[in-house]
Order: sequence, then C-alpha cells, then structure tokens
Amino acid sequence: MTTMASRLAWGILVLGATTLAACSSSDDDSGSSGGSSGSGGSGATGGSSSAGAPASGGAAGMACVGDPPITDHHTCSELPSVNKGDSGFMISSPDFANCDPIPTADTCDGNAFGTGMSPKLTWTGVPAGTKSFALTFKDIAILADNATDPHGFHWVMWNIPATTTEIDGGMTGPGSDYHSSAVPGALQWSNLAYGFFPPCPNPFPRDNAMFTCMLSNDIYSFTLYALPTETIDPPAPTLDPTTMMPTGNYVVNMATYIDTLPAIAVTEYRGTSHAWATSFTPPSGAKYPCTQDMITGMMTDGCLQ
Repeated sequence: MTTMASRLAWGILVLGATTLAACSSSDDDSGSSGGSSGSGGSGATGGSSSAGAPASGGAAGMACVGDPPITDHHTCSELPSVNKGDSGFMISSPDFANCDPIPTADTCDGNAFGTGMSPKLTWTGVPAGTKSFALTFKDIAILADNATDPHGFHWVMWNIPATTTEIDGGMTGPGSDYHSSAVPGALQWSNLAYGFFPPCPNPFPRDNAMFTCMLSNDIYSFTLYALPTETIDPPAPTLDPTTMMPTGNYVVNMATYIDTLPAIAVTEYRGTSHAWATSFTPPSGAKYPCTQDMITGMMTDGCLQ
C-alpha cells in the first residue's frame, strides 16, 4: 500500500482471499506519555525501514534502488478527534506517546504480514454509569479517504468488564479466538485469526510485484467506548437469500455498530506506523461467530458459541 493505486490493488487481492466464512462456508469479504488524541505531530516523513531487505524478484522491487521514501498518509493532527463525553475519560499507552510511532514489536515491521503484538493500554477517569467497554483499532488514515474501506478496520473487542482499566501488551492474532483469554468475558474479532491485527501499512516486500518503492506512514487509533450496558449483542448479519448464510465483513459490521451505540463517553489514543512486512500472505478465511438464532433457528457446523 505504498500508493493509492497499490492500496486499491491490495484491496482487490485481499477481498478475494480474506472472505470470512459464514459459519462453515465463506463470507463475501472477507506514549510514554498519555493523553487524548487529535493533538500531536505527524509521523515520520523520511528515513529507512528496518524491513524488506533488497531481494531479487518482481519488476517493481528490481526498480527500487536504496531505501524507499516514507510518505505520510495524512498526519495525526489533521484528522478530527472522535472524543466525546467526559473529558476526564482518557486512554493511553506506556509504550508510545500519543501520535508518536508505535513500537516496531507492535507492528509487522521486519516480519511476515499480520505478525506483531499489541501494546499495553490503560485508561482512567471512567465515567459514572459505565457497565462495560468496547475497543476498536483502526487505520484512520485509510478511513479518512474511504470511511467504509474494510482494510481500515483491524480489530475490535467488546463486553470488556467495567472493572477493567488496562489490557496488558503482547496480544497476537495467531493462537487467539473469539473469546479473549487476555480479558475474561470479552469477545474479539479481526480480519486475521480473531486476535490483534497489528499495523502493517506496507505489506509487500521488495520482491513482490505490488511493491512500488514507497512506504506509507499511516495513522492508527485505539478508540475506547464507555457503555451503559454490561454486554452488547452482535448485530444480526444480512443473510444471503440463496444460502441463508451471513454476508459482510464482521470487523467492519461490529466496529461500525459499536460506533452507533449510545456511549457515555468515547476516548481515543493514536499512533503512527510505516511498518514494512518481509513477506505477504493474504489472510485466510475465519469463521463467522454465528449463533443458533442468527441462522434461521438452525445450528451450523463451525458456529462459535
């Protein structure tokens, strides 16, 4: 995703390969300092990446000599804040400052696409009446250009108990499932093996024909919602009239649904990344978290409970 054209091409590629399975069949698309977001500087505008060492391969990679330039895909301060409600409600991370680069270990940089751990997150000033939290992780640089682009939505967690005020770092996608082991009682989803899907704005290595010798520096947001209910029910999926199976990208559906809920307050924390993967494999399909009531009263093999 080094240019808008490559983002579009990747979208076409991944949409075809990350089709979320509808139960057992496939779906159609798949700081050291804290503070609130909407302030702070932009990300890096130059320098080199630690990933993607020169390699022989595709024409695009062969044409790229030296370190690819890093270009800001928007800046942190120019994108409007989504904070609302009690201004004392704040989320932060001890691992990076608001609007600063997200640590390499918490991205795909220097590793395969989709690999990387989550940073530690903490929050304070929980508003009165809060009974649970929901958390989304999004590439808001992509969403600033297209609010419905499925690749802007990375990961979502909901039904986080109201007694929780932090999530330890180190969550990963591989090995995770619908029921979070990091936050008992919480549910989660991503476009990559359920768990945390780290920043990876530049998924194509030098030897991939999709690489265009430019690295995008994107803006990411951890958005936390204080909700007045202990749990929320996933929205019922749209059913394909022929197969009666769910359709739609579940991460997009769930994240946008949470955004419509009457939250008591919303706070976000931003970071930047120009992470560059050393290899790219499109995400494989993940089972849709359906229930008996969501599929015309019938239980389908592979449904998550």
